[in-house]
Amino acid sequence: METKPYLSERLVDMLLHYSWLNSYTVYGNDGEIGKVKDVYFDEIKWTIRYLVVNTGKTFLSDQAFISPVSVEKVDHQNEVIRAGLSNDEVKKSPDPGEEPVTRKFEKDFTLHYRLNPYWVGNGVWGTTAAPHDMMNEQAQLLQPEQGDDRTYVHQAKNVTGYTLSVKDETFGKIDDLLIDGSTFQIKYFIVDTRRWLPGGKKVLISPQWIDEIFWDTAQMSIDVTRQQIEDAPEYRPEMDLSDRREADLWLHYKK
Repeated sequence: METKPYLSERLVDMLLHYSWLNSYTVYGNDGEIGKVKDVYFDEIKWTIRYLVVNTGKTFLSDQAFISPVSVEKVDHQNEVIRAGLSNDEVKKSPDPGEEPVTRKFEKDFTLHYRLNPYWVGNGVWGTTAAPHDMMNEQAQLLQPEQGDDRTYVHQAKNVTGYTLSVKDETFGKIDDLLIDGSTFQIKYFIVDTRRWLPGGKKVLISPQWIDEIFWDTAQMSIDVTRQQIEDAPEYRPEMDLSDRREADLWLHYKK
């Protein structure tokens, strides 16, 4: 696992590397729930919608899904996630098992926790910008229904390793995800270019620059040039991603 740098208080609240998560333990109101083993994100807002937690032998199922709406605090220094849930709530929550995570499962999950559906509304989280804001809204509950077996979310572990290309020329692979700890949006892919470009390095690429995704071949086409990638500032985890550096990054790519 990549070594975490010292994090300022601002960054503790703001940034989260996906690669760190498999060492984080989730605690509920009445004790440990389990360790994070993966996350699911949607491809429309590029936002983490579920933490998948390995519950071990404590529960009937060996995994549980937890929404970021329930997350109260992420403590990077101690590798702990605090969720406002009881173990009993989690034990009784829907679990897709080995089946795909379909919209029907998501509706059942939403009903169980009496949440508003994140996919209804113009905000990142329904009608709000951050998941914790949904807790202050009165839930407009969905009615249980059959059907809608389509999948709208993807496992992050399946996307790390995807190759990225510009005009059919591969320039790197997704090495990690950089997540906004406030909204749980994926702000950037951390892309390793070392196998493809001379003097390769790790660079940041925004999901907003994606032209097309080829899920069947694990590839993404990005709206940037090879020269922009070669000249892009190197990303290092010990470096603060300040507002200035982020503005310079977007300016570099002419976005």
